[in-house]
Amino acid sequence: MSDKIQKLEKFLEEKNKKPRVLVTYIESGMGHIMSATAIANKLKEKYGNELEIIEEHIMKCDNNKKQIKFEKFMSGQVKITNKVKGYGAFMFWLLEKLGQQRSLELIHKTIFKKATDGTIEAMRKRNPDVVISTHHFITLCAIELKKRYMPNLTIITYDPDNNVHCWWDNRSEIFITNNEIAVKEAIEKRKFKPEALKKVFFTARDSVVNAEGTKEDFRKKYGIPLDKFAVIVADGAYASANAKKYTLELMKTDLPLTIVMLAGKNEKVLNYFKKKAKKTKSNITLMPMGFTDKAHELYGACDVFITKGGPNAILDSLYMGTPVLANFYAQNMEKATINLFVNIMGCGVAIYNKKKARKQVEEWIKNPQLLDVYKDNIKKQLDKNQNGSSQIADIIMEEIEKKEKAV
Repeated sequence: MSDKIQKLEKFLEEKNKKPRVLVTYIESGMGHIMSATAIANKLKEKYGNELEIIEEHIMKCDNNKKQIKFEKFMSGQVKITNKVKGYGAFMFWLLEKLGQQRSLELIHKTIFKKATDGTIEAMRKRNPDVVISTHHFITLCAIELKKRYMPNLTIITYDPDNNVHCWWDNRSEIFITNNEIAVKEAIEKRKFKPEALKKVFFTARDSVVNAEGTKEDFRKKYGIPLDKFAVIVADGAYASANAKKYTLELMKTDLPLTIVMLAGKNEKVLNYFKKKAKKTKSNITLMPMGFTDKAHELYGACDVFITKGGPNAILDSLYMGTPVLANFYAQNMEKATINLFVNIMGCGVAIYNKKKARKQVEEWIKNPQLLDVYKDNIKKQLDKNQNGSSQIADIIMEEIEKKEKAV
């Protein structure tokens, strides 16, 4: 009888067990983390009672030195693509020539084998039923985890970029993009199965979607002058592209201008502009700031956001109603972002010359109504109520329910 009772208890335990959903965080730039955070927030909000949601910074959670070193390497590569013009374009050209997705497998099973195996093991320890990925490396590791140890694992990938580059693995059961151009590229160029693809609206964190306040409110909060045209200048988390030289160029203007210089995690650039702020011309208000998870409020406080083609930063700015001036793209993902939000959706301009950018800002200072066309396009095309992270949460739950019914 005891064996039967144990079997019954095990059966009931398995039946009543909540599906374990592992949301993975990885730093390679901050955009992947922002997207994963948005998805996790919506999963907890909508399905927190039905699911066991596990959030892990998967490269650091087990203090594996090889994983930590590899994550730093990836962040370093992002910084190099920002600093060295043409490096990112060359690398992706090379990877296309090497065989696209299969080159990803080869490199990570040889050169980066220990970091790959460590990441697979870190996910395995969490015993997930579902893995949520926002980075090509995590998707690859999840696919290997499924092949080696967990055949019933479900892998759902959200691509936070605005295209589908050559290292995204087309074996993910569900692959989610945020625009039709990316869907077309996935099918025609990357050979994804159409049935595996889902398209959602752009994702945003709850803090961005729920941000309340006018431009004046945010200016008061951060001490930004109310009576001046204001721009915010940034280059993602590392301020390693054009932010410094564009800020210095803007400081040459004789017109009244506030410059919020968002240096992110770059302490060297931050300290440089802190010194500069003490001796600016009387018409310039220079406000250097470090990394903050409330950068969207600073976007909302300013009239224009000057930045490289980082999809999450640009999207946060547009959700706050602030047009963009794109000044750089490090590789084809950022080029696709500028093409989508500037050329197709008309939410700002792209100017790759610092002097021309300053002259454009000066024109806006004199004629701020020129920005209205971009603001109108933002209002027409970016509705916070269509938050893609909520749609992704629904897709995840639908896939779990589908698999449960099939058992």
